[in-house]
Amino acid sequence: MSQKEFFDRHANKWDELYYQNEPDELSDLIRRFQIRKGDWILDVGTGTGILLPYLSKLTGGKGKVFALDFSSEMLSVAESKLPHSGIEFINSDVGNMPFDCEIFDRVICFACFPHFGNKPRSLQEMSRVLKKGGKLFIAHLLSSQEIKEHHFNAGEEVKDDVLPENSLMLKMMSKLKLKGVKIIDQPALYFAQGEKW
Repeated sequence: MSQKEFFDRHANKWDELYYQNEPDELSDLIRRFQIRKGDWILDVGTGTGILLPYLSKLTGGKGKVFALDFSSEMLSVAESKLPHSGIEFINSDVGNMPFDCEIFDRVICFACFPHFGNKPRSLQEMSRVLKKGGKLFIAHLLSSQEIKEHHFNAGEEVKDDVLPENSLMLKMMSKLKLKGVKIIDQPALYFAQGEKW
């Protein structure tokens, strides 16, 4: 089974398996994204749309939220939960996104970066679509070590999907037009960020 087939197959049960008891943790995480009313936001690897209600609310109806995922089944679940929300749902791979350059104020990559096959290319694309002064966030409600252990036990298709070593992630992000790059990697939180200059 391919990685895409893995996510398609698990889409309908994803929320009950992984996101039953984390509303407080998600609320705390969302605050770190520094979202403002009117922002254009891209939720990369949106999955079943866990972040979308928060993001949509914070833009205040004046901004725009785009939800992108390579799994059509995950995207269908996300869209079914938020009908008539005004959110744009895009079925695409992060390595070749169908967006113009410099259009988003925030690019958020929650709980999916380890699954990207070409991580430097993915970072390059996420940076490309950020406006100058826009911010990129890569976040998990697990540390890098916890993610490694979790994926190893989750299935053959994702057992090798890990975050880069922190030194390598810092190097990859700093090579792009990102400044103020920093990483928090602690129990129950991984948070990398940078600002486009």
